[in-house]
Amino acid sequence: SFSSGTIYKSTKYSIHFIVCLITILVGCRNSHLEDDSNFQDNEDKNLISPYCSAVLDYYYAPGQHAYRAAYPDYLNGDSCVTSILLGGWGGYVVMTFDHDVKNQDGEDVIVYCGSSVQPEPGVVYFMCDENGNELPDERWYEVRGSEFEKSNRKFQMTYYAPKDDTSNVTWRDCEGNCGELPKSSSWWWKEEDDSITFSGTLLPEAYYNSGDNEKEYWKIKEGLFLFGYAENGKRSEESALDYSNELKGNCFDISDLVDENGVAVDLCTIRFVKIQTGVFQQAGWLGEISTEINGMADLSMLK
Repeated sequence: SFSSGTIYKSTKYSIHFIVCLITILVGCRNSHLEDDSNFQDNEDKNLISPYCSAVLDYYYAPGQHAYRAAYPDYLNGDSCVTSILLGGWGGYVVMTFDHDVKNQDGEDVIVYCGSSVQPEPGVVYFMCDENGNELPDERWYEVRGSEFEKSNRKFQMTYYAPKDDTSNVTWRDCEGNCGELPKSSSWWWKEEDDSITFSGTLLPEAYYNSGDNEKEYWKIKEGLFLFGYAENGKRSEESALDYSNELKGNCFDISDLVDENGVAVDLCTIRFVKIQTGVFQQAGWLGEISTEINGMADLSMLK
């Protein structure tokens, strides 16, 4: 027979063994679930693209490349071979990712523009998809660029089509100014009606003529457009601080957004990107200052 002390010890050791066995089994199951979760995360990443998945809206403002402008139904930024031409001030494109881009430490989105050192700055806007309908029907937030304090963020301009093949495009802005675009009889996009009105942010003029009456020499104004704009190529170490020489584009941080009143906003994610030509200027033989881009990407997926 066993004494009561022996029975107690045997029972205690049995309970301890069972507890250890359960702990091991639960640990194995959790490890298996974690592996499954990691596999699922990797699988999800393989199903989404880091690049622009679709162009949702596009409008070309009068410019010298009107004959080349076309609605970019789809643009895969991976190839970076198809330029989206926006034309003069106000022309824009709205693109979407096929996933929400997270606001992480540092820069989150790159807008490709090639290696041109002649900046034609475009204003950049982001929008999230809080209602989940995958449509850009919520509020746009502007990237606060270096010329924010020098910009007119409530600018509006209407362009009018040439009356005939020998006439120019004319314009009138919200401040009562009006005029015509020189040598612009062929600058009217075929998709536009007799007039088109754009609204957005007007940036300072980008170039000045350092030449004379006999020979024009247009140069970018020093100290402008240090960061925060699309198609802003690097001209020197002190310029275009957000330009990536490796990726050939300007990089943007979701944390740099402001609302319509200039107040900083804190977004966790964004889904849509809008680029709009920001400068209204006719720079002699250069023609209009017009933004061109080659797509965009989620930087977190390129690392």
